[in-house]
Amino acid sequence: MKTTRRSFLTFATAAAAAGLPVLGRPAWAANGSDKLTKATVRLAFNYNGHRSPYLLAVDKGFYRDVGLDVEVLEGKGVTSSMQLVAGKQDTFTIVDPPSLMLGAAQGMPVRQVAQLYQTSPNALISWKDQGIARPADLAGKAVATLQGDTTTTMLYALLAKNKVPRGAVQIMASDGGTRNQAFLGKRTQAITGFLNDSYPGMAALTENGVACFAYSDFGVDTMGDGIAAHADTVASSPEVVRGFVQASIRAYQYAMEHPEEAIASLLKRSPSLKADVELTKLKATAPLLRAKGDARQAIGYSDKARWEETQTLMAEFGGLSKTVPDVSVFYTNQFLA
Repeated sequence: MKTTRRSFLTFATAAAAAGLPVLGRPAWAANGSDKLTKATVRLAFNYNGHRSPYLLAVDKGFYRDVGLDVEVLEGKGVTSSMQLVAGKQDTFTIVDPPSLMLGAAQGMPVRQVAQLYQTSPNALISWKDQGIARPADLAGKAVATLQGDTTTTMLYALLAKNKVPRGAVQIMASDGGTRNQAFLGKRTQAITGFLNDSYPGMAALTENGVACFAYSDFGVDTMGDGIAAHADTVASSPEVVRGFVQASIRAYQYAMEHPEEAIASLLKRSPSLKADVELTKLKATAPLLRAKGDARQAIGYSDKARWEETQTLMAEFGGLSKTVPDVSVFYTNQFLA
């Protein structure tokens, strides 16, 4: 899906008209105190274009405006990042609902406090000459994926949902660097990734020699990035959570209007990245932010029906062994206003 600057501006304007936090200091944060509360947010992996708004929020002072001194940290996988929050070593992490459900089933006391990506960017990327346009085309092919990561779980869910026998596909799971080299060295015909991350990156590296399809087009329509915190933090430090959520949403809104500024913040930390590629990743994020089930199209909103659909899908195809009768235990919308 192509995202233009006009669509960015339209999205940001609609969000402002909906009464969401935009550029000013929130009234609840104007308490006259200069004391800042330290907090950390752990990303799933390295700094990149589609998560650059968190870095932008630091540089623009959005977190400081709400009384927070935030450190944005790189991660080593979504499960590892959740474990750090579950162990109270980090304040927040960025996690998708399927991963959060799997973590909760293992006893991790984490809760989603804002649901940013209403559609998951999970995608299957392949060499164009392989003719892989749907899950059935993976039969007899090799796919590179991440060891111990939810992206691999979601690949299994995609195969099961589309009745492709797991044994018909050679799945090569490894660390991120090995995974990429296996694909680029053509030892696999496909690789798991994101529409707003791996796909633009691989397209640039291969001179547009790759194609992709979204899992959401083939029955695995879940949500993507959200902000999660420990349940104790939600209960004991609601103003910290509210401040972080609203400042992060403000950063995403600002980045929609000023994407080049967000990428400049990214390149300050990771100067070896290519600005044009990372800008493409950020722009590809805009369509993922629109909420279903909320007429305001609010950034960060959790729709209960979407969480119920995700739990059903994960229980049937994604290895979720423990379900709950009320999915609202996984999330809250209380910090959006």
